[in-house]
Amino acid sequence: MNVTSIHAFSEKVALVTDGTTPIGKAVALQLALQGAFVIVGVPPSGKGDPAIEALRALGTLAFAVDADAQTPDGARTLLDKVETEFARLDLLVNCLKSAGESTFLVNCKDDALDYFPEGVRPSYLVTKLASRLMSSRPKPKIVNVIAEPTSESGDSAVTEASYSADLDTTEWFSRNLPDSFRVNAVVVKDANESDYLDHPEFLRPKGTVSPDDVARVVLFLLSPEAVAVNGNVLRLG
Repeated sequence: MNVTSIHAFSEKVALVTDGTTPIGKAVALQLALQGAFVIVGVPPSGKGDPAIEALRALGTLAFAVDADAQTPDGARTLLDKVETEFARLDLLVNCLKSAGESTFLVNCKDDALDYFPEGVRPSYLVTKLASRLMSSRPKPKIVNVIAEPTSESGDSAVTEASYSADLDTTEWFSRNLPDSFRVNAVVVKDANESDYLDHPEFLRPKGTVSPDDVARVVLFLLSPEAVAVNGNVLRLG
């Protein structure tokens, strides 16, 4: 898939909510190498990750923030950093876990229930906070990277509800944010392992779809070429 030119992302400000997942790493690196200013969230489990250090080595093009966007406080810390450094945001890539035990369901229950079912993922709060910084930008774009439940993970009603809520949330934001926004999702089949929920790299592509392959699709949806694409779900793997 061919993304316009290296200038498509030049000086765009991009937020990747979790830069420690394989897909998050690949998206962040590709955006930075194409000239975007990239901010990535780093949850406690990701401290010392070589990929994060590689991003930091890019200097002013990349910022790694010690914040777990799975929690309301972490999400606010992440967006506060974006506002402090740039006072604007052009691109948002949500690549957060959707496990049923997400602390978002505990710490932000009242806020979430005002708008969505209890199973909604933390990407709702991140998008809600980020939209304020994005609304003044000419062509703001949001991509949600979602892990599709496997036969091993699908027995959990909470996991299935969270997955469905992720898809519904993408569609809802695509209809209710200002017309300048483009909101889409990429669904990736998760690794088919019984212990995948405990694996530090939760969002992993399956089979022949590599993190770089997924990242290229994400960058297409963030690029000017995807200006007419809104509220769509691309399924990979």
